[in-house]
Amino acid sequence: MARPLPFNINAEKTVLGAMLIDEMALANCVGELTEADFYGNNKRHASIYGAITALVKKHIPVDVQTVTDELLNSKELDNVGGVDYLMELTQSVVSLSNMDFYIAILKDHRILRELMMSIDTIRKEYDEEEIDDITNFISRADSKIHEVTQKRRISNFQSASDIASRVEQELKIVARPGGLTGIDTGYSQLNDFTHGFQKGEMVILAARPSVGKTALALNIALNAARRNNLPVAIFSLEMPANALIKRLIATDAGIDLDQILKGTQYLSAKEKASIGQAIKNVASANLYIDDSAGIKLIDIIAKSRQLKGRLGDLGLLVVDYIGLITTGEKKIENRQVEVSNISRQLKELARELKVPVLVVSQLSREVDKRDNRRPMLSDLRESGSIEQDADVVLLMYRSKYYQGFNTVKRASGPGSKGKNDEIAQKEETLLSTIDKSLDLVELRVAKNRNGRIGNINLLFFTSYGRFETPSKEFEDKLREIRADHNISDIED
Repeated sequence: MARPLPFNINAEKTVLGAMLIDEMALANCVGELTEADFYGNNKRHASIYGAITALVKKHIPVDVQTVTDELLNSKELDNVGGVDYLMELTQSVVSLSNMDFYIAILKDHRILRELMMSIDTIRKEYDEEEIDDITNFISRADSKIHEVTQKRRISNFQSASDIASRVEQELKIVARPGGLTGIDTGYSQLNDFTHGFQKGEMVILAARPSVGKTALALNIALNAARRNNLPVAIFSLEMPANALIKRLIATDAGIDLDQILKGTQYLSAKEKASIGQAIKNVASANLYIDDSAGIKLIDIIAKSRQLKGRLGDLGLLVVDYIGLITTGEKKIENRQVEVSNISRQLKELARELKVPVLVVSQLSREVDKRDNRRPMLSDLRESGSIEQDADVVLLMYRSKYYQGFNTVKRASGPGSKGKNDEIAQKEETLLSTIDKSLDLVELRVAKNRNGRIGNINLLFFTSYGRFETPSKEFEDKLREIRADHNISDIED
């Protein structure tokens, strides 16, 4: 015979009795408890609590008589033991000063019941279902159990005084150079906007295919690992780990990736030495890469928790990219709903682990239909909830992706095409003075929940995948080119 699920009958009776006779106890309990917190007396207590909350919603005073009437109307009075049992509840109250203690007992027992039921569900799935993938089964089981235990951590309201005191202590901490309070991204202008990627925030990095979003995400990950002396985890759903490391080696060495892939026999002694040093540099970076094919959301969550538990702290999580993540749930309305769930849970993961999560995302083809080809928040693919959940949204635009389009506002009137071509040629010449593989990327901070928005210029060395912040001299020359043609700034 199965052991009954846990509950505390005396605590349930005390709480219900207090609600029937004291307005303060009623207010405290209704705000803290649900019907699921009551399980005793064959769940009759849940029916009584349901009647009490129904009266509260109707703005009807709560006492033995009004609860009796409510239970009569719902034909539940006899099932709960009648008026005599309601009176018995009021007599079970010894003190009204320990309600918080009894509320905590009820909550703990409810969580314990849910935990036992989750364990039973896991065991049932093990007994009745064919398990094709043990790792996936374990991840699902871990997710079910964590979903229950996480509820125990939900805190009560905090006073403004307590919160202000903590904030005061945080403000006294001396920020790093540049006003950094979060993870150093390695890009000074991006740091200026965000003060570094902040713990608990979800950052979306979005672009059309081949613009360089994976390359930029890798650059930020490598910079974060090196500059912050903290581990960085990368979930690569599109590219194997070996390919990522090759990219990072090319980035660090500043040598054309294509040349590296041809083999060392095609490299000079100097290039071989640079690559050897780059391999050591990348190997010493505090990076952890998971390239599991077809990884599901529950796997990402479980592995992130495990990694933080093992390492003690994480500087950054990178997910490349959200479009390839699935929940593994069979009953799902459509892909948009699934992406919404994924986005929300990645945001919750950031808050739970107190780590910034950088999520790479595709932009929809709508951006290609506009004349200027510059992305907007509405171009985020598959789900508007990505924009809603994100704390920071970074949108990338690279002019060479669109041949025939340039990085400045279009002029109007006769001869405007030649004028734009002239500006584009001058910008191209300016870039080529630094490196022939160099391209200009505009990174737009399109959403910044705790800061300002605006545009950032980055130099992209396409042959070896490195992003750098332009020098002041370069920025000045770029402004001169645009000023000469009455172009004030990059288009918003």
